[in-house]
Amino acid sequence: TPLGERFLPYAQRIIALRDDGLQVVKDFHSGVRGQVKIAAPTPFLLSYMIDTLSHFRHQHPAVDILIRERNKTTIFDLLLDNSLTLGLVNAPVFARDMLQLLRMRDPIVPVTGANHPLAQGQNNSLQMQDLYKYTIFRVSMFPQMTAFIDEVAELAREGSGGAVIAVPMVMARRLVMMGQGLTFLPASYVRAPIASGEFVQLNITDMPKLYSEPVIIAYKNRDLDEAHQAFIDVFKNMWQQLIVE
Repeated sequence: TPLGERFLPYAQRIIALRDDGLQVVKDFHSGVRGQVKIAAPTPFLLSYMIDTLSHFRHQHPAVDILIRERNKTTIFDLLLDNSLTLGLVNAPVFARDMLQLLRMRDPIVPVTGANHPLAQGQNNSLQMQDLYKYTIFRVSMFPQMTAFIDEVAELAREGSGGAVIAVPMVMARRLVMMGQGLTFLPASYVRAPIASGEFVQLNITDMPKLYSEPVIIAYKNRDLDEAHQAFIDVFKNMWQQLIVE
């Protein structure tokens, strides 16, 4: 009802406050010093959460941690019903009941496997047209990147046997590691394989600058407790070079 819609935010705050109070009692009796509940899509888990979790556990060993793998829409729902406290999603975030706590700009970089022909001249400058005779895996993350990759994929049909190959980021990362072709991924997502020599970042002089923009969000009407604020502080320290105001 119209009245119910107006009352709903207050009811959600009441339930959230009750749940937070019960959690404090539970933590006190069990000796736990808080709980962190966060969710993110798979690529963000692999990009940011592994190192963050390791450092947070070292600094706060008595805090329980729940990390879930969910898509953006589901994360919004879980934040609203207090199943989660934090979400890591890709911008933009238009929901008015969500608070954006931290935002990053992660450069999109072209990568290929170490044994790929393009990797042999890794110190040489390339142009976009040099890629079109090879298989390019199309990964879509946000509108600007989708438009760019769509055009590249169409021009690279010959190198892909006449087909556009659209795959999830996790699959593209694995296929490129196997030497199957090249793709465009966030720098944080391929940092480890580049450092280990499994991936080579290509130097393409006429590629437009593109960025992934991950955002940590929370429900606007729910205050963060000490454990979640500590997690955000660790996350911020870990990824300071990517954070924007």
